[in-house]
Amino acid sequence: MLTVLYGIVFAVSVLMIGVYFLVDKRHNAWLLHLFVCVCICDLGYFLLSLSRSLQFALWANRIAYFGNVFLPFYILMMIINLACVPYPKILPRILVAVNSLMWLAVASGGILPVYYKNVSFEIVNGTGMLIKEYGVLHGFYKIFLFAYFAAMIAVVVYAVVKKTVVCVKHCIFLGIVVIGNIAIWLIENGIHAGFEFMSVSYIVTEVLILFLFAISQDYENVNATRLQQETTLSEPVACNVCETQVKVCCLQESQIDELLEKWTNLQLLSQRETEVLRLLLRNKRRKEIADELFVSENTIKKHTSGIFKKLNMKSRAELIAAAIRILEN
Repeated sequence: MLTVLYGIVFAVSVLMIGVYFLVDKRHNAWLLHLFVCVCICDLGYFLLSLSRSLQFALWANRIAYFGNVFLPFYILMMIINLACVPYPKILPRILVAVNSLMWLAVASGGILPVYYKNVSFEIVNGTGMLIKEYGVLHGFYKIFLFAYFAAMIAVVVYAVVKKTVVCVKHCIFLGIVVIGNIAIWLIENGIHAGFEFMSVSYIVTEVLILFLFAISQDYENVNATRLQQETTLSEPVACNVCETQVKVCCLQESQIDELLEKWTNLQLLSQRETEVLRLLLRNKRRKEIADELFVSENTIKKHTSGIFKKLNMKSRAELIAAAIRILEN
């Protein structure tokens, strides 16, 4: 029975990847990684339930833990992304290194007596299970998870205080997602029911984050239309990503000054990038910006790419939409 249930959960996690491509028109990398990680985790649980030997079960367990170890990282980065909270460029690399070390510790089960003191295999009602006696490193894994949960809550609180997110309701929504995962993890560790409830919790988290992500995209589109009615539309310009001709609105100097004070992410930009950003928001063409700053068009292209990368944007139109959101908060 449990094997069938794990199989259904895995199938749903694969289906959710397809739903992601339907909903997320921007193809956000963090969101995609999150969905793939959930799929890997649920695959591990499914393979573990199908196991008929200790070695196979240990490898299935390592696959499941790969998802379990890296999933908090992708959830954290997704929350940071949704909350528009600035972070050092090196942060993801540091977290990937820490997570990799944590996974190697977990993967040592059956080889070294550090994560599991002892581990054996049983088949209960047709379902493969590992019987584990935890070692000293399992305590570090709990600390590792709580550190991520604390970081997620800290990001939500920061977004509320600094008003970097679309609205406070979205922050509360993100907080509920995090607290819900903490509650399920604590319950699971307390009752030892024999079923990994986190496998289902991860899918629920996917649905909630995808729902919030879709709302955020619609919110930006609506506000872009609204501001276009209030500001001056320029002539069509080429999108820096797809090179298609689009119309975007330009902001006034007073609006740009206000934006520079409100948008904390702009702290990531260099002084020259900030100068280029001002002209981008006024919808100046690349050649016009180059002439005004006495540099080449290629230099402006590099600065523009740097701005988009640091602000996680893909086009000038998306940049304007994000600016509108910040100005209206």
